[in-house]
Amino acid sequence: MPADFTPAVETLLRTIAEAGDKGAQFQVEPRLRYRLAGTNYVVNQRSFYPLTSGAYVTDGGDDMAPVRLTDRGREWIRQHPVPRGSRGPYRPRGPRPPHQTLEPRPKRFGYAGGFSAELAERMVVITCPNNGTGGVTLPADGWEQRAIDRHPTLHSIEGPNIAGSYALRWRGDSRTDGDLLVQSLAIVRAEPARSS
Repeated sequence: MPADFTPAVETLLRTIAEAGDKGAQFQVEPRLRYRLAGTNYVVNQRSFYPLTSGAYVTDGGDDMAPVRLTDRGREWIRQHPVPRGSRGPYRPRGPRPPHQTLEPRPKRFGYAGGFSAELAERMVVITCPNNGTGGVTLPADGWEQRAIDRHPTLHSIEGPNIAGSYALRWRGDSRTDGDLLVQSLAIVRAEPARSS
């Protein structure tokens, strides 16, 4: 007997088993899916294929009839008990493969006046307003040194780049990322004076 059912197929098999001898009645849903009558449980049609082709369940040849477990299905359930205290099919979860590991998105923050900011590795990137319209509104000349003098944990400021953005690098600052975003926006927003 195969032990390589997907979680969806195993859930379906156990759901049918829970219905007992009367069987589980499914209703046809759009997009090749079935709904267990009287519930919110919806399953794809393809999840039935390994169970019907392997004779684990049967509907007696009538698609509208309740689906029942066969002797082979009961035997599979006996050989694969759900651990006590577990809900649903038991699938030990290992680490995700590298191609499925989700990269954390940088936090973004918007502020009135058109400025926006995002934070990556204690570096806040500030994009100045009107950067897409050809006349970027930049802070006043010399603001970078004034900001570094006033904020000891502000390590350096790079920019502006072609897109009208500045990178503010913070070091040894115990504030949260959100606080640094707010502080960085406040620093740059207080200085706009010239257009490029």
